[in-house]
Amino acid sequence: MTDLLIIAFETSDGAFNLDAHLRGLRRLQRLETQDIKVATRDEDGAVQLHGPANVPAMQMVGGTIWGLVLGAAFLVPVAGAVAGAATGAVVGQFRDPGVDSAFLQEIAENLPKGGSALCLLVRDMDTDALFKEISAFSEEGHLIQSPLDGEQEDRLRELLQTGKTDS
Repeated sequence: MTDLLIIAFETSDGAFNLDAHLRGLRRLQRLETQDIKVATRDEDGAVQLHGPANVPAMQMVGGTIWGLVLGAAFLVPVAGAVAGAATGAVVGQFRDPGVDSAFLQEIAENLPKGGSALCLLVRDMDTDALFKEISAFSEEGHLIQSPLDGEQEDRLRELLQTGKTDS
């Protein structure tokens, strides 16, 4: 099961900075995400969604590998790879496994001009490790949505505010 964690910033680079700051947790698999998106609203009010992955390209690569493996089993690895790549690319065009873009668009439209929001579709997280990383993060953010219970959510909200004392 996946849940949304959304943290907004009044600066255009706050969400990008937090994403980079949390990369170590993701590498250690203490924060497992299915999707990561950054929504920004520029000074003119224009909204933009940023994502690290090109879904059709990733599907094409995966399809190529599976096609090669299955093709090798039937002694036609090149044909299998080509068929797998084509199938993967087509599937990738119609599949968006992450956060709903229309929902992110709505979040971004409600950001202050020049603001940003980090949207994580979280599979699993070590809450204590997340709190530790957030307490070491220097920018003030605002919690919009989280998968945490009331007390933990209050603690995260407090850590995102200016007084970053982790008690």
